[in-house]
Amino acid sequence: MFDSLGVTALLALAVLATWLAMRARRAGNRVVRWVGLVLSSLLTLACSLVIGVALVGFYKINFPSHRPTVADIRVAGTPDQVARGARFSAFCALCHSPNANVPLVGENFSQGGPPVGTLYAANLTPAGEIKEWSDGEIIRAIREGVHKSGRALIIMPSEVFHNLSDVDVQAIVAYLRSQPAMGPSTPTTKLNVVGALFIGGGLAPTSAQPPITQPIVAPAEGASADYGVYLVSILGCRLCHGENLAGRKSGGPGPPSGPNLTLILPKWGVEDFIHTLRTGVDPYSHTLAEGMPWKQISSFASDQDLKAIYTYLHGLTPIEGPTK
Repeated sequence: MFDSLGVTALLALAVLATWLAMRARRAGNRVVRWVGLVLSSLLTLACSLVIGVALVGFYKINFPSHRPTVADIRVAGTPDQVARGARFSAFCALCHSPNANVPLVGENFSQGGPPVGTLYAANLTPAGEIKEWSDGEIIRAIREGVHKSGRALIIMPSEVFHNLSDVDVQAIVAYLRSQPAMGPSTPTTKLNVVGALFIGGGLAPTSAQPPITQPIVAPAEGASADYGVYLVSILGCRLCHGENLAGRKSGGPGPPSGPNLTLILPKWGVEDFIHTLRTGVDPYSHTLAEGMPWKQISSFASDQDLKAIYTYLHGLTPIEGPTK
């Protein structure tokens, strides 16, 4: 992936600015000479800086630091696997559907945002490009954020799905394969210079994650804190509530900020927690903030799952931080 036209335009602008600087040096009027030199030099410097940052961005996209080999895996696609994988469809639909519901026909991420190029959440039905991917390539994309081509994916939350067990990630593949083919195949992602600047400047990371070289086995299912830790990790709770679940400050790029769960959950009973995640209304009759995916969590989780999450969260050591 590379924006040849954009980089060429910037190079041409840098050359033009350099030529103007050389012309300014020969100006007879001292004021014109120095003003021209300063302005043209600043333009040259700015163009050079933009080109450098953009090239770093394109390098990060095309040559992620971790480019693991594809595991030779063939998912059986049993009815049990399909049913288990379908539980994740509500989360997939948040990005891969225009209305946050199945079918997973893809969504235009660049629409209405900064002009970063062509950026789609792919059509994940068999009508999309995954029909040409192996099961191992799909698993690598989900957990390690790497495209079939070897480039890094963009926006894919692989830092969360990196924790998915082998059983769960194979179930997701089984579900994706089982869907009816619907919708057109989404366009290939092609970031322009603006998009590369976001990546190269560190304002937006790629999705590439370290390679998974060992089997990942989830704790035994049940209402235990250990299984609760696993569920919290794969549901992305820390993206909004902070790495230690003590809340994130509002503002800035990234997902919405979430409150401090280490101070809130010890005050709730397990039934309060389950009711909140089933209804979107907390024990104090407050509606959960927009952006809290309680409907998706409720669709995914059984009561036993919610009890496991509660058991883990209720046992956390309180940490001072934002509660709203």
